[in-house]
Amino acid sequence: MTEEVLLLDDDATMLSILDGILSGSGYSCITATSATEALALVKSRPQIAVVLSDILMPDMTGLQFVDRLNALTLNRTRPRVLLLTGQPTLEAAVDALRLGVRDFLVKPIRAPDLIDAVRRAMAQLHGDVATQEGRSPQLDLLLRQAEELAGRLRTLAYSPPPPPAPRAPDSPPPSRTESPEPLPARELKPEPTPSEPSDTGKLAILDTIEHLRRLRSRYEHHNLDDVAWDLLLELLRAERLQQRLSVSGLAISISGVSATTSLRRVNELSARGYMERIPDPADARRDFVMLTSQSHALLSDYLTQANTYLSALN
Repeated sequence: MTEEVLLLDDDATMLSILDGILSGSGYSCITATSATEALALVKSRPQIAVVLSDILMPDMTGLQFVDRLNALTLNRTRPRVLLLTGQPTLEAAVDALRLGVRDFLVKPIRAPDLIDAVRRAMAQLHGDVATQEGRSPQLDLLLRQAEELAGRLRTLAYSPPPPPAPRAPDSPPPSRTESPEPLPARELKPEPTPSEPSDTGKLAILDTIEHLRRLRSRYEHHNLDDVAWDLLLELLRAERLQQRLSVSGLAISISGVSATTSLRRVNELSARGYMERIPDPADARRDFVMLTSQSHALLSDYLTQANTYLSALN
């Protein structure tokens, strides 16, 4: 099966240029002009190995597209994603890293740089497939628990509010004089769209987030603060996305926390056996990090408790 590169951009001219560059270098390319079309192609074409997407698109941003792609149920390794933008920002780059994007490319991009980025993404995919085949059953279980928790949270977020209680059969209908006057048109509030949580859903999300935060108190004997928890869960997210994180990459991925504080926690977690640092054979200045069996046991128990709570809500 010939591996393919999926090109996503709402600009047909840009698609033609990208297709010409990569096809001329021996890559088999298919194109999509909308994120919705691209998601359908990924689901139906297992030969798609790399996705190159623009960020600014009218129906869905590139970052939103990657988030939807990560939520797809695929019985195979997910394609590696490259994002291309003419308006780079640090915030977008950090968000891309958190979503597991392989590379963040800036327009205008030279043809050799584009070809090299796709080549490296293909190589990473092949390496991830080999790693996945040798992955322990314990880690597979942990990742499945994380997928279930994410699915239940999405279900909770977009559940419609409960219908009003039916009126008792013998209750008289409200009289005309008791009916409230209709609100003026300018005061009428539109119904929540299916793409956004209702007010009831938002309150349920807040309650759930608070409950999951309190759930961590069961594990006080581990002496982990919120930053440490966030680092462990972020590393689990990376493993779910089959992404390797460097120490520095993990340190800058936690929002609202300085990189210095995150780096200090990474060092502490490594010293206490919650993370393992793996030297990068290609760069002596960089270490990768991965969860240890101690972290697997902790996170597995935590996710089991969280899933039990969310199952009771659904």
